[in-house]
Amino acid sequence: MNKNIIWLASYPKSGNTWFRSFLTALTTGTEVNLDKMNTDGIFSNKAILEKTLDLDADYLLPHQIEEYQRIVYNYLSQTADKPKFIKIHDAFTFSNNTPLIPEEATKVAIYLIRNPLDVTLSLANHVGLNVDQTIEKYITNPNGAFIKRKSSASTQFHQPLGSWNMHVESWLSKPKFPVHFVKYEDLKTKPFLVFSDALKAMGLTYSEEQIRNAIAETEFEKLQKKEKEKGFKEKPIDSVAFFRKGNVGSWREELTKEQIQKIKTANEPMMKYFGYWED
Repeated sequence: MNKNIIWLASYPKSGNTWFRSFLTALTTGTEVNLDKMNTDGIFSNKAILEKTLDLDADYLLPHQIEEYQRIVYNYLSQTADKPKFIKIHDAFTFSNNTPLIPEEATKVAIYLIRNPLDVTLSLANHVGLNVDQTIEKYITNPNGAFIKRKSSASTQFHQPLGSWNMHVESWLSKPKFPVHFVKYEDLKTKPFLVFSDALKAMGLTYSEEQIRNAIAETEFEKLQKKEKEKGFKEKPIDSVAFFRKGNVGSWREELTKEQIQKIKTANEPMMKYFGYWED
């Protein structure tokens, strides 16, 4: 089977949109339109499944949706004549002892990772909750998820997240295909090196000039300005702005000692593994 799918995976608010913007600027060589990314949607998109299989997903049971998702992305990989960049927020989970994500269709996954202390602040803004609610509902919650299973009105399917630690660990240890980790913090401090390494992992070749131009086109401040001027369809209704601050280390000023401790207690293993732990 052709392995044409490149997963752009991440726990929410870890740099996925920034990375997709970079790929858009790189592959088109033009100014980025936030609402017309040159990538291929998100794994949880209901319309992709319905269009590919010509059915109404609202009448499917959860286990049927999971099976059909595998079928759809295997088919899309098999029929593609170039790599398909698919965003995914789902943890690497299994149904009937089979990975939800079709491994046989996968070329590689790029996993965007960010300090959960900073993720918490960005996610709170994104989902319209306060920090304590976000910590309890998402960052430390073993059952954390996007989209309720019964929400037929939604444009996306249920996305299991688990806690931040569970999400990261699932992509680190369970896939049988290559997973290339990209730290958000490294994208901020050494973007050319990190983006270049990610392109190599994906088997893509571009010139130094093309890479540097794409980096310049997708600086955080530019993306933030585009959203303010033209809006961004991916911004949730409850969110003030999709591109909030994009800073590294905001948690030091914005989280309480109690909040920091809660996050660290629930996420210690992966925080230590990826160098986010501070005593």
